[in-house]
Amino acid sequence: MKKKLKIFLGVIAALIIILFVTLELASKGAAEIFNKAMQEQDMLKGTITVDEISATITGNVDFKNLHWKNERGDTILDIPEGGFKVKVFDVITGNFKSTTIEELSLTNAAVSLNFDENMNVDFIRHSNDFNTVSQDMKNNTGDWKEKVSRENKTEEELKEIGERRRRLQQSKIEHGWKNFNLEGKKLNVKLKLNNCRFEVFQRERHYLMSGVQITSKINTDDSMSLNVITGSFGGTMTGRGLKIDGNIDFKNETVPQCNMLILLQEVDPSSLGMGNLHDVMTLSARFTGPVSRPLGKGKVTMKELNLPGISFQNVEGKIFYEDAMLNFEDVNADVYGGKLVAHGDYNIDTRYYNVYGQGAGLKAYNALPDAHLHCDVDLNLTIQSKGNAKETTTFGDFVSGKGHYSVIMFDSLSGKFHNVYGKLDFYDVLIKLSSGYKISTDALSIEGGKLKFNPISLTDDHGNVIRTFEQ
Repeated sequence: MKKKLKIFLGVIAALIIILFVTLELASKGAAEIFNKAMQEQDMLKGTITVDEISATITGNVDFKNLHWKNERGDTILDIPEGGFKVKVFDVITGNFKSTTIEELSLTNAAVSLNFDENMNVDFIRHSNDFNTVSQDMKNNTGDWKEKVSRENKTEEELKEIGERRRRLQQSKIEHGWKNFNLEGKKLNVKLKLNNCRFEVFQRERHYLMSGVQITSKINTDDSMSLNVITGSFGGTMTGRGLKIDGNIDFKNETVPQCNMLILLQEVDPSSLGMGNLHDVMTLSARFTGPVSRPLGKGKVTMKELNLPGISFQNVEGKIFYEDAMLNFEDVNADVYGGKLVAHGDYNIDTRYYNVYGQGAGLKAYNALPDAHLHCDVDLNLTIQSKGNAKETTTFGDFVSGKGHYSVIMFDSLSGKFHNVYGKLDFYDVLIKLSSGYKISTDALSIEGGKLKFNPISLTDDHGNVIRTFEQ
């Protein structure tokens, strides 16, 4: 019995020695094994090379300066440094497959991704914008705004531009533009990215991100967890930072389902087509449903928002996202010493937006400090914009309580207003004096801080004209 035990232990020891020798040889031949694996794989199209590579007997591999070029010779990825962990048994047997890599980490990589209509991902070569703004992103300088001109285009034309570009983009993909082929393959890998730069194309939207940190666990047979933190981002939308935390369920037979909390910090409204406005906003929303068409629900906050003709403070409201439309509801704000409740919508494709609000207790002097008008005002407000300040119109009606204009005391003031690009007009203005007399005019305007008005009529309580004043 003891003899058999010694033989058994000897066999085990021999196997262990053989295994470690094999692993040691494998680690020393890491470059040859890597090159062989890259030649045999068909998930990443093109050629992949590294300048330096080393491995340990436990399956940990470190590399420097990885270069991926597609079949046309375009550079898809340049990774200064990174590492991955492989299944040791796959290395020993030479059976390399998509699940051989168990962990992957990248540092200082520059990554360009395209998502099609169904959110299938592909790695693509960097755009000219990405190469141009890379230094700006690093230094947080430069103009990251979208460079496509939208002026003098109708809403339908802008929608058609977006649809046409998406069709062209999809056509390119269908005709072999794809560099990443996951069809019929599985992934089960832990992913970690440190201080990377990203650009993302999705439905003709283009986003550029710096300082990207990603932690993810991907199992295509089950689910994917995702945690993303970025520095400044630009492109279709600019802001100070982006955070994503959530998961994607791959078990759905048709389309993967997502549950993601997304935080956009200090977004610049001017990048959304709201004119020369840089009062930053923060948007947070939870997105659920199919990854190709998720629904979002959350909130928006702003310390201040200075739209043409009106300024808001402490803005907070609910947001709802579906497809390219962002709807705002129950938005509350301080405005000129009073309160405003509003709702509206914003189209991400066209950048058109509408705001509908009701204000109460607004201080006329706060709104028009040079007009010598003192009273509290209630108003109905509508703002309609075609994506730029010149085509933003603010209009509505108002009624006040008791007050005074210069030395003229009144019980109430009412009328309608209309503001386009710095020119504020008032119509059907009626001032009721304490004496029972009324003052009316069909038009007042404030342009460049100066008050202009059409003839003003003073009437008695029976409507008889007593006197007419002209400017």
